[in-house]
Amino acid sequence: MDMQMISINSDTLIPIEEHFRVSAGPGAGKTYWVVKHIKNILHTSKRLKKTRKIACITYTNIAVETILKNLGTNTSQVEVSTIHSFLYKHIVKPYVSFLAADYGLDVVELDGHSDPVLHFKKVVEWIENHPYANELKHPYTINQLIKLDTNKSALIGWLSSLSYKMDHYNNLKIIGDREKAFYLVENKGKIERRYLNKKCLDILEADLLEYKKLYWQEGLIDHDDVLFFSYQLIKKYPFILTILRAKFPYFFVDEFQDTNPIQVAILKLIGEKETIIGIIGDEAQSIYSFQGADPKQFRSFELPHIVDYVIPDNRRSTNRIIDVLNKVRTNIKQNKIRNIDGEKPIIIIGDKVAALRKAIEISNNEPVYSLSRDNITSNVMKKEIGEMYFNDKLIDELSDIDKSSSSNHYRSKVVISCLKATELAHEGKFKEAIKELEQLFREKNDKSKGKKEALKYLCLLLKNYDEFKDKSFFDFYSFVKSKIKPEISNLKSGAAKTFYEKHSYLQLALCVNFNEDISKDKTIHKAKGDEFNNVFVVLNNEKDLDFLLRPDLNGNEEHRIYYVAISRARERLFINIPSLSNNDLSILEGLFNIISV
Repeated sequence: MDMQMISINSDTLIPIEEHFRVSAGPGAGKTYWVVKHIKNILHTSKRLKKTRKIACITYTNIAVETILKNLGTNTSQVEVSTIHSFLYKHIVKPYVSFLAADYGLDVVELDGHSDPVLHFKKVVEWIENHPYANELKHPYTINQLIKLDTNKSALIGWLSSLSYKMDHYNNLKIIGDREKAFYLVENKGKIERRYLNKKCLDILEADLLEYKKLYWQEGLIDHDDVLFFSYQLIKKYPFILTILRAKFPYFFVDEFQDTNPIQVAILKLIGEKETIIGIIGDEAQSIYSFQGADPKQFRSFELPHIVDYVIPDNRRSTNRIIDVLNKVRTNIKQNKIRNIDGEKPIIIIGDKVAALRKAIEISNNEPVYSLSRDNITSNVMKKEIGEMYFNDKLIDELSDIDKSSSSNHYRSKVVISCLKATELAHEGKFKEAIKELEQLFREKNDKSKGKKEALKYLCLLLKNYDEFKDKSFFDFYSFVKSKIKPEISNLKSGAAKTFYEKHSYLQLALCVNFNEDISKDKTIHKAKGDEFNNVFVVLNNEKDLDFLLRPDLNGNEEHRIYYVAISRARERLFINIPSLSNNDLSILEGLFNIISV
């Protein structure tokens, strides 16, 4: 869609009583502009009065803190939060009791929202009471689904992937990712995936709402459920929209390219009258398709008389880094605001750990931030491990192997929780570490007991870290069983015992995911919105260089991900690749220095 865009910079003040869309590339001063716009409204708006507020929604808790810090003392009439926190506080918590009877939700037990959980007992209950259970035929009868390890594994994978999608009539339906409905089998020495068939999944999918209700009746809702209930509430009770508009005459969404269609639909409903909607973002930095985000939404979002602006500046990077960014991107050519040439970006060929050390040396021993495409590579960089065998699916494999019975499933749940808590605490994330362990000791009648026990055992794990960190995962299991949870089942001979013995604690530790990573080695997704003086981007193979050689930011999310990575750099940019052909080398020589380690 071709549209007239007004070029502005991060100091430009725009009219406050019009819907707007601001497109801005990396380093454009987007957050600075948003804060300036909010301050302008606080000083000049006639509509705020004493009790009304400006809502500012952004994507991560780190981004929330950044905006609050930049607002300084002007925060009493501004509500800055993530979309889930906002919707829970202003729609779900006050009004969800209106829908409780329709969806079997226990409002008394409701206490916030969390990551999705799965209890196999509930899966069994759901399948046994499924209205179309009699249509389930061999090899997927009720008994086969809930008793065979293979089918159980596939079911758990599928039900763990549930999300909400909007149909053509703007109704929400629950769907599971059928690519996750698999189990692993060994065939001629190779591990293969086998999937539950389409007919079985069609039958089960027809009643997913009843499955969700089994959790809701205990007051358990996850982040996606917050979107579901918010949308159902405002559709059924439009007065909620009237109240929201009265509270928030201005509603701004930063990083809009990362929102999913349900959030967009809610926003459009709020903006139908009275409230001014502003969206700020960059479709070239849309990297969350796995959460339902679609880069086209930013362009296609429509409200009456919405005005389009673009900030074509880059205040972050040196000229030579901006030259690389402008080669990758064509629709916004960024202006060089700092106008400092800086050092030529460097491609370092060779082992990633050795290459990172070389980058630190070139950066005069200043901190260098490594950005990796996946979680396990970022953990390898954290622990500075050379070329060793690692596999990012080990925690999933352990869960799969231990699904054979409820007691074994509990064993792996305990051991994995202890592993995650230990690694989280090692990264300074004590609050998350305690939360991870707390679930193992929680008691319904004594809410504080879980926390106390979690703290006690976390101290024990950290104190004995050197005892198990370089040993087998079986040694770690033995420590947990003897010192923390004696009731977990024994490891007898078989696939599970072999797994625990064959893998090291370190190999499993590398699979732990840090939600908001504050270390120097993180995934590209977790570095989004941040900036660093020295950036080291880890590429796993030469094909990943396509984003520089044949860029396609519109159609290729991988290219957008690497564009986000290289654009975090202020002073120095390093790209590491295991090997490089002479042909690619000659194409890249103009923009990069190329060295080997």
